[in-house]
Amino acid sequence: MQIACPSCKKQLQVANEKLPKDRQARLTCPACQQRFTYDPKTATSASEAAPTAEGTPQSSDLVTKSSLTGWFSQTEIKEAGPPPRALICIDDAAYSDACQDMMPSLGFKTVHVTSNQAQAMAYLAEYPYEFVMLDADFDGSGIEANPVLACVVQLPMDQRRYMFAVLCIPDTVTADPLISYSHNVNLVVNPPDLLTPSYRFILRQCLQEHKRLYRTYRELRKQMGKDV
Repeated sequence: MQIACPSCKKQLQVANEKLPKDRQARLTCPACQQRFTYDPKTATSASEAAPTAEGTPQSSDLVTKSSLTGWFSQTEIKEAGPPPRALICIDDAAYSDACQDMMPSLGFKTVHVTSNQAQAMAYLAEYPYEFVMLDADFDGSGIEANPVLACVVQLPMDQRRYMFAVLCIPDTVTADPLISYSHNVNLVVNPPDLLTPSYRFILRQCLQEHKRLYRTYRELRKQMGKDV
């Protein structure tokens, strides 16, 4: 189904099964970041009261640090903290807490937890992360129009090779390689699995495999003086 953004008029292509038939849904335009409400009863969308900043970067500019700096200049973010760093972008408090709690045991010294898209992209623009965990529907977005996921996917490859990205998709099969590949992430997980011991084991194994895969690449970068 096509839904027009009330702010920039961009036509959003949203799968019918992703839209509720008996209640309103919050959507986020990937182009201008305007949040608006879709009402299935009227099949129209109404803009929410919260305004968006002028000069919001388009999806193709999401990872350009110069384009993000001005937009996020008023966004409050924490100190960088020592690496390796993890960024958690999960709406459900129980799942978010579970992820945050397991990070130290996996070797991450700094964990930043975000509650909205603007803050998440501000962190990504400001600091390098070795680990990112993201809800497919984070902060009212959707799997087909998730600005934070787009930001991660568009990072330069020399940066992505140092990052392990996990995408939480409801009703999916945890660690399905085809689904992970289709969304350009390292791992997909069904959210309830975040609370199980088996997920911690799977994640640890995947992180170790990721390090082994790029070990030679990282050693060569150090020899060339590109990494410290």
